[in-house]
Amino acid sequence: MKSASALLTTLLLFPLATLGANHFKGVNAANSIGNNGAYTCRTQAQWNQVAIDARNVGMNSIRILGFDCNALDLASSAAALAGIQVLAGIYVSGSIAGGISQINNDVQTFRAAVGKYGAGRYVGLTVGNEVGDSAGNIMAKVYDVRGYLNSIGINVPVGTVHTWVYIRDNPAMCGADFVGANAHAFYDGRSSGNANNFMLNTVLPSLRNACGGKRIIITESGWPSRGGQNGGAVASVGDELTALQGLNCAAQNVELFAFEYDDQLWKGNDNERSFGMWVKIQGFVSSC
Repeated sequence: MKSASALLTTLLLFPLATLGANHFKGVNAANSIGNNGAYTCRTQAQWNQVAIDARNVGMNSIRILGFDCNALDLASSAAALAGIQVLAGIYVSGSIAGGISQINNDVQTFRAAVGKYGAGRYVGLTVGNEVGDSAGNIMAKVYDVRGYLNSIGINVPVGTVHTWVYIRDNPAMCGADFVGANAHAFYDGRSSGNANNFMLNTVLPSLRNACGGKRIIITESGWPSRGGQNGGAVASVGDELTALQGLNCAAQNVELFAFEYDDQLWKGNDNERSFGMWVKIQGFVSSC
């Protein structure tokens, strides 16, 4: 068995084009630069690199989860440069009621960005990511934001994001313009080789059963390369590659954003810190 370092060296020897086609819709990118112990805002040049890297492997969008660090403007500018789109996310800390002022301020930030870059630059806008509140409270604010934007002539799709299990168990979450679901086989204790099957035969049927014919976007799915094991799920570079190749194939059947662009060392534990793809994993596109 190859060591992790040997495997990484092997992966870097093979250009992406030799390994098949990309099917991921896009990639998540944190507002902080990767592989840095402290949360440090990306520069415009660094956002440009994210967007160019995504475009160069065939992705047509990037996803951001908050507007701190002037990320909406910087990511939108980078996406315009690369000719791709942005799935913009308003981050909500705590309850909807507790975050109401920040949400409303971010809606105005989004309004300004649409005025600058055009509605077509955006896949959509999400209000919250796995918000710790009731489905009713979350969706009431989603509808409020959508109604406001529509009233001023901005018809970008509006939704929210939660775990696939929460959406399955709370079909009220299906009522927006699209269903945004996070689904990580690792956290469900599945093996990396089961990532494709888990997405196609567990996650998607559950969401379609709950939400009918609603548009589904898998907003996060990936695999960690370090940290503790979770049942049958092992964190390693090799397992990350296996999972991403399977998810790339699953992405032929649903809009799917890979998680995430680079390792984020400021996060709480080694699993959370190590989902990064560039440049650690270079062979994630695969023949399906």
